[in-house]
Amino acid sequence: MEYIKSKLSDDLAKKIVGSQDKAIEYLLRLNDIGPVKNLKFKTISRGQNAGKKILDMETSELWKAVVDSWDYEKSKKIIRDIFRDTDKYKSGKDADNAMDILIKEWQSLKLGDIAWPFSQGAFDEFVQRVNSENENGFVKDEKVKVAAVKYRRIKEINTVRNDFIETLIFEKNNNILPTLNHRRGVDFFIDGVSFDQKVAKSPTNEFKRNFKNDWREIAIKKPELVAEYLYKYQDEGRFGADPRLLVVYIDEDVSIDKIREIINKTDLNKPVEINFTYKHKVQGNKNYKVPCFVILLHN
Repeated sequence: MEYIKSKLSDDLAKKIVGSQDKAIEYLLRLNDIGPVKNLKFKTISRGQNAGKKILDMETSELWKAVVDSWDYEKSKKIIRDIFRDTDKYKSGKDADNAMDILIKEWQSLKLGDIAWPFSQGAFDEFVQRVNSENENGFVKDEKVKVAAVKYRRIKEINTVRNDFIETLIFEKNNNILPTLNHRRGVDFFIDGVSFDQKVAKSPTNEFKRNFKNDWREIAIKKPELVAEYLYKYQDEGRFGADPRLLVVYIDEDVSIDKIREIINKTDLNKPVEINFTYKHKVQGNKNYKVPCFVILLHN
């Protein structure tokens, strides 16, 4: 867990602001509000920008200036304003139109239900399964072609939906500070605390097995239980007991309007506390406690 209300580290500055160009933009906007100490400028002497003052600082000096000048309330407002200029935010704002086009294209291609033809990373397994079928080669080729198109298009649909979700979350709470360049581990700071956004296609296979035919109803009634399963059954190679904002698909074909309705009803001010036990291969069972937000997407 990382906290940024009182101070900022060099590493956190890079996680939040992301790039040298964004650091310059941030410092110039902050300087417009009030003079920032130790900023170095130079004046362009020739060309179409002659007479314009620009920052003239080494990379290390830029990041030090970001850290030294950090003021949570002022900085949060500036970074939120910069985020509104990003392609991700603009994509999220245009999601209704973009999704409408993508769905119509899907239907025109007669691809059937919007569902994954095979799981991520399982293309080889899918092709082997098709090859084992008692069909001629041309039929098998067509199945693989259609599956590949469906996979690409679902990835495209999900990118639009994820940008839309991130935009809704951003606009839901003025105390959310987004990172401008997503690095693994931090997507948002909510009330100064870091949260990593994770999108899950389901509440886990273990959840479905344990609750059988009632899994969907139980998931919707107990989102904190869904969060516990997602923490408990995560892959050890990517294990984390960090604060997370979990977006979980209960139904695959959730519309943009339904997503908007669900997030508008979600409380993004106070996280739930998740207690879970993880079975590590070497360390054995360990208990964890972590703050978490859970958004379940369902029809």
